[in-house]
Amino acid sequence: MRGRNVARVKSKSGKKAAALSRREGLRLKRLVLLLPLVGLISLVWGIWEWRHSKAYAAQFELVAIEVNGLRLLTGEDVLAATGLEIGDNVLEVDLRAVANRLEAEPWVRRAVVMRKPPDRLVVELVERQRFAWVVLDQTYGIDDEGILLPANRLANETLTEVDLPVISGLTPIADSLYAGMALVDTAGVLGNVLTWWKQATSVDPEFCMGISQLEALSDEGIALRLAGDGLEVRLPFDRVDERLRELKRMMPRIYREYSNPAYIDLRYSGQLVVGGKEKGTG
Repeated sequence: MRGRNVARVKSKSGKKAAALSRREGLRLKRLVLLLPLVGLISLVWGIWEWRHSKAYAAQFELVAIEVNGLRLLTGEDVLAATGLEIGDNVLEVDLRAVANRLEAEPWVRRAVVMRKPPDRLVVELVERQRFAWVVLDQTYGIDDEGILLPANRLANETLTEVDLPVISGLTPIADSLYAGMALVDTAGVLGNVLTWWKQATSVDPEFCMGISQLEALSDEGIALRLAGDGLEVRLPFDRVDERLRELKRMMPRIYREYSNPAYIDLRYSGQLVVGGKEKGTG
């Protein structure tokens, strides 16, 4: 009996020791599992602290804006139009809002803004270019899309770029008479004039250099005023290349037969009408 009791005591002691060992093992496993978690939390906390530190923010302070496509405007013009300041946080800049502010400038047709970490922005710019002049409530430039531009010559514009014809014969809607807005004329002929001028300067740029004025004749065509003697040439809007070749072929004969012509009208098929300055008839 006494031997059995001793065996039972030993068995109970062994079970307690095994249970204690298992508990110690579980604690150790938990500790091993917790150590990486604690390390991860410490890392995240450290990153958060770094991201909110002055040292972190300082490396993303704007130091420059790189502009591609800049020709007429200056870097100072672009910076002012963005509404940004040197020292702004590059990561916090609303790129679309900056692009919209740039495109609100009359001379900017399209703008795309990108980040160039850590401390720069890149602006891809397409500028508008003066295509002609219009005299309305005041003088404006106008581009090939009909957008009004300020009259003042930019420092980077050449004399050739401002030596352009004046478009007349338009009746504009008053609400459209603002630089940066599309000019709307009540007769709807501005688009025809701009299209004609674009085609003409493409097929015969040398002849177009001698044109000082373009006048819309409602939907019947266009009147050109030549710079040399003020001769008025009336043409239909269509077949620009062919009409200009025909005009240039006839010019020597017209000047031989009419000493002082006031206008030439080629709008009627198979007919040439020449008006004299003195008598007013052809």
